[in-house]
Amino acid sequence: MVFDELVGEKVRIVPMEKHHIQGLYGIGNDPMIWGHLPITIQTENDMKFFVEDALENKNSGREFPFVVILCNSNKIVGSTRFLNISHPNKSLEIGWTWYSPTVWGTHVNIECKYLLLKFCFETLKLIRVQFKTDERNIRSQKAIEKIGGVKEGILRNHMIREDKTYRNSVFYSVIENDWELVKKKLEGILGNY
Repeated sequence: MVFDELVGEKVRIVPMEKHHIQGLYGIGNDPMIWGHLPITIQTENDMKFFVEDALENKNSGREFPFVVILCNSNKIVGSTRFLNISHPNKSLEIGWTWYSPTVWGTHVNIECKYLLLKFCFETLKLIRVQFKTDERNIRSQKAIEKIGGVKEGILRNHMIREDKTYRNSVFYSVIENDWELVKKKLEGILGNY
């Protein structure tokens, strides 16, 4: 996958590199971020492992991790990635998305998803982009629905959480036939920020 960076009005999405570890740790050591993700970042070493694992998966072609940066301040505010990349099926998943709580409820997630979906459908010519989240993560479900994700269903006992409880995962998608309406919706929302 060829990817330089995606630039929006307020955010830039750049390929993750090792030099991002400290910046990601600086905004990613808040326990509120990790409540619904399968890991918890408590130390800079935890973030180092997180980034190195993401880069190893990138090198194998399984994933493509990104860092989200504010255009006006050049400050890192989060991370996201492409995963479950299937070239034969022209599909992938956008996931492992997390942001500093300082940007929760702002334009950041909407603009990021707009840029990523536009790249997926208009550059990569995909036919499906998938999202999944913990059934208990209502904030994430609302965010996916806000960007136009269509709820497809729940996979029961899909994963085992870090605390050893079973996680049901809620799956959403945007398919190529949805893209024009989703694009207009997102552009309308972004026009109000």
